[in-house]
Amino acid sequence: MRSTDVRRGIAALILAAGFAVAPVAPAAACACGGVAPSPGSEVAVGEEHAIISWQNGDRQGGVEQIDLLLGVLSTDVETGLIFPTPGPATVSLGDRADFEAIDRVTTPKQVEEYDWWTFRALGDGAPGGAPPEVLSVVQLGPIEAVTLAASDTAGLQIWLVDNGFALSPEVTALLEGYVERGWFFVALKLTGDAPLDGGLDPLRFTFASDELVYPLELSRAATSPQTVRVFVFDDHRQRVSFAGAGSPAASFTSWAAPVVDTEVAGFGDYLTVFELYFDEPDSQILGDLEFADTLNDEVTGTEYRVTVPVGLFGIPLGWLLVGVAIVGGFGALLVVAIVGAKRS
Repeated sequence: MRSTDVRRGIAALILAAGFAVAPVAPAAACACGGVAPSPGSEVAVGEEHAIISWQNGDRQGGVEQIDLLLGVLSTDVETGLIFPTPGPATVSLGDRADFEAIDRVTTPKQVEEYDWWTFRALGDGAPGGAPPEVLSVVQLGPIEAVTLAASDTAGLQIWLVDNGFALSPEVTALLEGYVERGWFFVALKLTGDAPLDGGLDPLRFTFASDELVYPLELSRAATSPQTVRVFVFDDHRQRVSFAGAGSPAASFTSWAAPVVDTEVAGFGDYLTVFELYFDEPDSQILGDLEFADTLNDEVTGTEYRVTVPVGLFGIPLGWLLVGVAIVGGFGALLVVAIVGAKRS
């Protein structure tokens, strides 16, 4: 795929998805990882959307799949992103058609409710350490993806700096926790011939995992609010929480339902959509996200109700009928009274 074709598709998708790209400080973090522009340049990250599932919809296979779509702007041709994973990741291009299909499936259906009664108004730098092991290098159009195994935080930081990843001190300080837990890293770099003007083409990460997770901890270093939408596929409805901690305070489930016999059924049997917002990432983000089955598969967000007023000349039809009935009753009583008076 040519670089210009990838960029054109990216820009169209970002506009279609309604991404709100908000400027952030250089070398900041997005919720999915650590943003690393080249020294002296700036990068802005907007909303991120992620499809989280088991590869081929098979939980027993033990391979998690994350399809990531970002809205990104940069002032330089070289822009990087560090994405931690619990196992070595294989990186490939995702398919933006998957995101479009999810949008179609999760569009709620309109249900009309007729209102016969309501009156309405008319018209209403670190010391040296062991360098990371490069496990793989993949070129995906204008994006280079390097999968790393790191046993030493200082060595990882040196490798990142030497390879043009200008992470902020706040982000590099958070890398140590991932190294200690034995996680791996994917270093992504834009290697095209022009700055990004809309976003990255969807990327797919696959890695071994015992449970569905989403790396979030690096975004504690973000200096601006973070907005994340995740589409989680599994056998049942899911709940979200921080690993070893409670649920995110500002999060809600916007859609949840079985997707069997739909165009996205290949990802899993049940889809849960989470909307997360972190106004103060440094204090509100307590770690990475993990997901688990809820007690039931309650359906949420598949319908929205529209009230249709039923009336005449601004008067609800129910009250009109009541009025007609009252007038008719009085009329009948009057007729009976008149007839009785004449007979007497």
